[in-house]
Amino acid sequence: MDDKVTLDLDPDTLDALARRAESHGHSVDDEVRAIIVRTVSPSKTATDWVARSRAIRAMTPPGSIKVDSWKLIRADRDWEH
Repeated sequence: MDDKVTLDLDPDTLDALARRAESHGHSVDDEVRAIIVRTVSPSKTATDWVARSRAIRAMTPPGSIKVDSWKLIRADRDWEH
């Protein structure tokens, strides 16, 4: 399929889209493509999310010190900067 789509967007929307694309290091076309793909692609199932969570957990080396994030946040907040 080689269909082209033309969007009639107002200048403010185009500017915002261009800023967003630049912040992600994309062209405007690539940014629009990514937004559309994320929006219309099939949603993930609970099984997909569990598998992804396990994959992320597996990235932590065995024997690593585990610290609750709230403790780190509180310590940073309470530290006199």
